[in-house]
Amino acid sequence: MNYDQIMQLALERGFYFPSCEVYVDAQAGFWEYGPSGVSLKNKFVELWRREFVRRDRMMEIDGSQIMSQSVFMASGHLSSFADPIVRCKKCKSIFRADRLITEITSMVVPESADLSEFDKIILEKNIVCPRCKGRFDNAHKFNMMFKVGIGPESESAYLRPETCQSIFVDFPRLYKTMRGKLPIGIAQIGKSFRNEISPRQSLLRLREFYQAEIEVFCNPNKLDNLEKFSEVENTELRIMVGENIKTMTCKQSLDSGVLPNRLVAYYL
Repeated sequence: MNYDQIMQLALERGFYFPSCEVYVDAQAGFWEYGPSGVSLKNKFVELWRREFVRRDRMMEIDGSQIMSQSVFMASGHLSSFADPIVRCKKCKSIFRADRLITEITSMVVPESADLSEFDKIILEKNIVCPRCKGRFDNAHKFNMMFKVGIGPESESAYLRPETCQSIFVDFPRLYKTMRGKLPIGIAQIGKSFRNEISPRQSLLRLREFYQAEIEVFCNPNKLDNLEKFSEVENTELRIMVGENIKTMTCKQSLDSGVLPNRLVAYYL
C-alpha cells in the first residue's frame, strides 16, 4: 500500500478525520482522533513515557497552552517565528514564497533568506500565480503563532507554538521544590499550535498537534561528570562523520572526538 491508500484506510476505519467536517467553512489543518486513533496514540505516549521519562527519572509537567506575550518576546518567537509569503495581486491567493519557488523552478531557497532575495527570484524567473497567472506583491513575513485576547481588555497572549516554553519558564520553581540535581530532564507532552500557511499531508503538517518534548538542564562545566554513562558506553550509534555514516560505540565516539562530552553521548 502507498501513503495515500494508508491514509484513506485510516479515515475509513475511524482512526482520525477532519474537524468540523459537517460544515462547509471547516478550516484545514485540524483533525480529530477516533476511538482507534486515541488507542494508538496512547500507546505511543506510554512508550515515550516508559523509555524516556521513567527510565531516566525525569520530571513531567503539564503546562498552560496559553502564555503571556512576554514569554515569546524573550524566546524570540515574536520576531523570528515566521515564514516568507507572497500574495497574488489579482486573486489574492497566498503562497509560501520558498515553496512556491521550489515547486516551479526546483531552486531551493532557505526560508531564512532576505525577503529581497525572494522578490528577485520571482521577478527573474517570471513566476506568476499558479491559479490565475497574476503577479505577486513583495514578499513579507507571516508570524505563525495564534494570538488570543485575554479578558475584557483583550490583553495580548498566544497559544504556545511548542511545548518547551513552560519547561523553561517553570524550571526555577521545579528545581527548587523538587530538590533537583543537575543534570536533570524535564518532559512535557501536550497540544501545540502553529498557524501554518498551507497545512498538508493530513497528520504530518497541522495547525493543532501533539508534541512531546524534553529539555535537559546541566552544568556546562561538568558535562563529563555523568555516572550513568557507564550504562550506555558500549551502545552503538550511527553518526554522520563528514559525508559518511559511521557505526561506533558511545565510548569510541568520545575517544575519537566525534562527540564532545558524555552528556551528549548518553542522550544520543
